[in-house]
Amino acid sequence: MSREVAEAMKDQKKSGSLSKEAGSVVALSRRSVQKSQPYIAPSRDYSGNEIYLDANENPYAAPISLEMMMNRYPDSQPERVIERYAQFLGVDRAEVLVTLGGDSAIELLIKAFCEPKEDKLLYLPPTFGMYQVTCDLYDVETVMVPLREDFSLDLETLLAKLDGIKMLFLCSPNNPTGNVIPTKEIEAILEATRNKTIVVLDEAYIEFSDQASFATRVKEYPHLALVRTLSKAFALAGIRMGFVVADRGLIDILRRVIAPYPLPVPAIAAAEATLTAEGIATMKESRAKILKSREALKEALAAISIVERIYPSAANFLLVKVQDSQSLFDYLSKEGIFVRYQSSPALANMLRISVGLPEENDALIAAMNRYAESLTI
Repeated sequence: MSREVAEAMKDQKKSGSLSKEAGSVVALSRRSVQKSQPYIAPSRDYSGNEIYLDANENPYAAPISLEMMMNRYPDSQPERVIERYAQFLGVDRAEVLVTLGGDSAIELLIKAFCEPKEDKLLYLPPTFGMYQVTCDLYDVETVMVPLREDFSLDLETLLAKLDGIKMLFLCSPNNPTGNVIPTKEIEAILEATRNKTIVVLDEAYIEFSDQASFATRVKEYPHLALVRTLSKAFALAGIRMGFVVADRGLIDILRRVIAPYPLPVPAIAAAEATLTAEGIATMKESRAKILKSREALKEALAAISIVERIYPSAANFLLVKVQDSQSLFDYLSKEGIFVRYQSSPALANMLRISVGLPEENDALIAAMNRYAESLTI
């Protein structure tokens, strides 16, 4: 959870008592909803010169122009998007379901397969926060197998805890640590969970990695579901388009619970325009730029005195350990540079920094050097 989100939740709790009428509405809501807190994304203002390196977006905008009919309902599952994305992945069209972003894909899987107050879901912290948020909302108990100190998978402990687990979430490359789970370890998990557990592999950042996707192996593992997105490498975070890629039997289950019109016309049009030969080539070009910038950013960060460790990354961000993350985060925020603060004890004094444009990365490095110099005065 980011520091901004944590502070927003804290402020919400302090905001005073509800009116009697509002209180009665709260009492009518589901108990799991009453216990939960909303996920509050950091607010942004794009009118100034602020630099946002906190959400792992692709800084190179997709070059698309749109013409569309806004007075008609969209297809419930846009055929051209499915056809083009399936072709990009090398899978059958029946193995692709389009969702309103990756978060919606996560929610859809939990809603379809996990019985509230009965089933258990296992995940590996520190990882993407929406797994826990969604389980809280749907009253699904969670079991955690923490990653090791170096953020590698504790496979032996995970396999020992699989009994009674309905769903298992893996994230590779993992957010916020940036590392991948070795293919052999994922295969071992998939073999151990056959006919027992739905395995969800979150591949939101896979295009930045050299690791092969499991997309072409969903027939081999009918209990495997991949979460994919156009938000990261394809630079379409603003349209909120995600995918579930799975064997057609699993996709058929999800079709029973997905909303009838999950995607707006502009999002469909943008995806169609991007999932072309030209659009995919543009994505690969921006990927190459980002990976080159990531290595340059890593080298520049390593030369700053307050930086204690930079973790290996197969994504478009770096996890960086510093001497005092809160102090540095506050300083950068005042400078108009926003990175992601990490509040988890496992990520003490760490910041997640998205790779921006070269000039944005340079501004970050300059600000961090100014901060480091101020400590010696």
